[in-house]
Amino acid sequence: MSEQAYYIYGRNAVTEALSSGSEIEKIYILYGLHGTNPIFKLAKSNKVPVITFDKMKFKNLEDSVLPRDAKSQGVIALKTMAKTVDLGELTDNAFARNNKPVLLILDGITDPHNLGAIARSAECAGVTGLVMPIRNSAPITPVAVKASAGALEHLDICKVTNLVNAIETLKNKGFWIYGADMQSTRLYSDNIYDRPIVIIIGSEGSGMKENVRKKCDEIISIPMSGRINSLNASVSAGIVLFEINRQRMA
Repeated sequence: MSEQAYYIYGRNAVTEALSSGSEIEKIYILYGLHGTNPIFKLAKSNKVPVITFDKMKFKNLEDSVLPRDAKSQGVIALKTMAKTVDLGELTDNAFARNNKPVLLILDGITDPHNLGAIARSAECAGVTGLVMPIRNSAPITPVAVKASAGALEHLDICKVTNLVNAIETLKNKGFWIYGADMQSTRLYSDNIYDRPIVIIIGSEGSGMKENVRKKCDEIISIPMSGRINSLNASVSAGIVLFEINRQRMA
């Protein structure tokens, strides 16, 4: 196992990692498991060795390398650490794919499950890249990769030392910055996304940091009708991103 490698697990996560061309060192599959032919074929085309274990050996592997209660579905892969890109490469790639790209900034998302769930919604909604601060952010762990159903393999990831400076750079590149927050009269469903945009999602506890909020061009909110006035960060991200996708497909 190389120094910069970690284990991912689950059929979707491993399949997406293979499909995206990620560097995988080896794959472990439970002997006799049904429905794994696509993984074997992808592994062969990518020249990735596949090792089959009986139930006892596979259980020992699960216990030694995976989080407690992780559900591997009989498939585990040893993967080279995901590569990050700098902000310039992130924006260049975004504009190469779409003349009005959508990027996502995560300000203080520290839970790997949330990171994975947000990444899954983001990739499905057409987001091309995520920007996160180096500090006070969830690491890209096997839990995050599994929760993303492999979506983290298809998104450009940029980690920055200063979000405020990153936002200024994105503005200079032509992006309009929207911050998601409950304290705004501008609805997320307004028809305002016909341009290159960045959506900022803050932490569930305190939302966006004040210096980040001040850099937003607009603050958008999701209307509430119940007694609880906040949503899970991944739910908020999904609602906003799929509304943008809906408007652009209309």
